[in-house]
Amino acid sequence: MASNGMPQDSGFPNDVERRRLLDQGNNGGNQWYNTGIMPTPHYHYPQQIPGYGGVMTMTQPLQHPAPMSETHKSQPACMVSMVPGQQMPTKSYSVHADGVPGYLTPIQLGRHELYERVPFTAVFGMQQKERNISKAFASYAADLDTLEHDQLVYSRTSQHLSAAELNSRRTHASLLLMDELEMDAVLVTTPLIIAIFVAGLCQFLVGYNIGVMNSPSSVVFVGHSTFEWSLAVSVFAVGGPFGAITAGTLIDTRGRRGAMAICIYTFLIGGIVQTTAKNMIFITVARFIIGFASGFSSVLVPIYLGELAPPMLRGTLGTLAQFCLVTGILVSDLLAFPFATEKAWRVLFSVTAAASVVQLLCFPFLIESPRWLLGRDRDSRRARYNIKMLRGLRYDHEIEIEVNHFVSASHKQACDNNEEHTSSQVAFLAMLMDKQIRKLLVCSLVLQMAQQLCGINAVFYYSTMFFEGLIVSPRLGTTIVGGVNVAATYVALLLMENTNRRTLILWSAGGMFISSVMLVVCLLGYFCKMASLFFVISFVCFFEIGLGPM
Repeated sequence: MASNGMPQDSGFPNDVERRRLLDQGNNGGNQWYNTGIMPTPHYHYPQQIPGYGGVMTMTQPLQHPAPMSETHKSQPACMVSMVPGQQMPTKSYSVHADGVPGYLTPIQLGRHELYERVPFTAVFGMQQKERNISKAFASYAADLDTLEHDQLVYSRTSQHLSAAELNSRRTHASLLLMDELEMDAVLVTTPLIIAIFVAGLCQFLVGYNIGVMNSPSSVVFVGHSTFEWSLAVSVFAVGGPFGAITAGTLIDTRGRRGAMAICIYTFLIGGIVQTTAKNMIFITVARFIIGFASGFSSVLVPIYLGELAPPMLRGTLGTLAQFCLVTGILVSDLLAFPFATEKAWRVLFSVTAAASVVQLLCFPFLIESPRWLLGRDRDSRRARYNIKMLRGLRYDHEIEIEVNHFVSASHKQACDNNEEHTSSQVAFLAMLMDKQIRKLLVCSLVLQMAQQLCGINAVFYYSTMFFEGLIVSPRLGTTIVGGVNVAATYVALLLMENTNRRTLILWSAGGMFISSVMLVVCLLGYFCKMASLFFVISFVCFFEIGLGPM
């Protein structure tokens, strides 16, 4: 038997057999690409994979080593170490949640590493990291396949592949592997679409309620004082932290789906109270409730989408969530044109309740996070059923491999497996006392404070009032700013893929500072009043490329 389990056929001349084997390889003859079945033995070298910890190994020496050729001596270190004539590297296998060992193909190894390396959160701007990891694994697995095929050819023809043949085989294998890994980015099942829609609506409502109070300030309960309106607007930001803190607890105790129900009902209650308000006190209470739901959503949505989506989609969904938020701000500005009147302003506030009703109609089709279910019970049948529905799998062994990916990645990404009951206060003090972490912790806190105190909220809450007397149509100016905000978010996505974060934050802070100075100069009368609109737009643009999505 040859190394891939195929019988040797010594009756063919070497050159004919060699050509047939090469044609077989280049035309997809290696069946594990399409079926996921590992040829036996298929050798890997997992120690070469950065950060790899989910695969156990065993060593099996080659029984009939072939001599090393000059071509093989020139191969990269990770390939030379696998050349016959040396100690045979390892045959890799994984251990499933039930303790049963199962062999992983290069495709499955790549998916396993993606699960471990990509966090279980849908984060804006993470696509580049996902692509880099998938390319690295495709290249590595292609090297493994090339060496195996070279051994097959040598076992039948007593000749190694030439350098050109090795490169051709490696390129072909790498392309096939990339196609397989990127299937996750295009294979979107119905349960995942429903989850994306419901979670995206939550983030849309966050953005919508940031901007909805901007335009109707002069038509809602005419005669209210500036203090009453300012209190109603700002109490939204007071409810946010309470919602975020509560979400951190309920997400773990009630599950992601249960927490989503709480978030939706909170939006619904806040929307109804705001729509049917009798005076500014009701508006203020409703804003606090909606702010609570918005803070809740900001914690829940990235975790829920990140745990449902395959690794290659998490960055995309994080970007989608951010676009839902900024689109919500823009939609609130657009709806202000027909409805920001003394008779129709309640329509603006009813959008929150209407969107929540749509979410409730979709809720029966929403599924629980498999990661949360497996964290509570590794033998959960419900988790396996959800994985089957999310990934479109048909066979039990495919589901078990996916379960193994979830369990291993969850263990790998756990902050501290030995201190699960450590309180958050103790953990914070421990990080503060650690010299290596203290600087990172302080920088993170300062950046978060800078994001909230830089003045961007004043633009989204009060731009209409600000533009009064400066431009002909204040609402048009607010809408232009909202549209630029959406466009700048896309530009930020492109920049984040090619520029490091530190550079973007420095440019963002510097640009916002200059924009603020020039805006004050315009207000003092040194430039025309229309120039103030330009500097407000530049302020928003610089915010979105750095401090906004950081």
